Amino acid sequence: MSCGLARAAALLLGLLVQCTEAKKHCWYFEGLYPTYYICRSYEDCCGSRCCVRALSIQRLWYFWFLLMMGVLFCCGAGFFIRRRMYPPPLIEEPTFNVSYTRQPSNPAPGQPAPPGLHVVC
Repeated sequence: MSCGLARAAALLLGLLVQCTEAKKHCWYFEGLYPTYYICRSYEDCCGSRCCVRALSIQRLWYFWFLLMMGVLFCCGAGFFIRRRMYPPPLIEEPTFNVSYTRQPSNPAPGQPAPPGLHVVC
């Protein structure tokens, strides 16, 4: 059982070393025969040699996120600045006149007097 455990540990250690190195195996043709070479993980295969990758900002997801947030912020700020500099005109509402009419002080004959109104003869 210890032999099987030792094999499993060696296999896991080998996989760990392989993953951490992450080297690239490259090749190119020199004449009729391929020539092989190995590049590091941060390098790319460029013809007959290894090239260091330049960090391309367009590949970063947070570049696009920050760009869109900046555009939205500028549009929103422009909207509020424009609203403050040029406020919308106030809507003129028609004036609401309330008029009161007085009841005649002497009711017509045959009609009862309104409550609270005393007719003195």
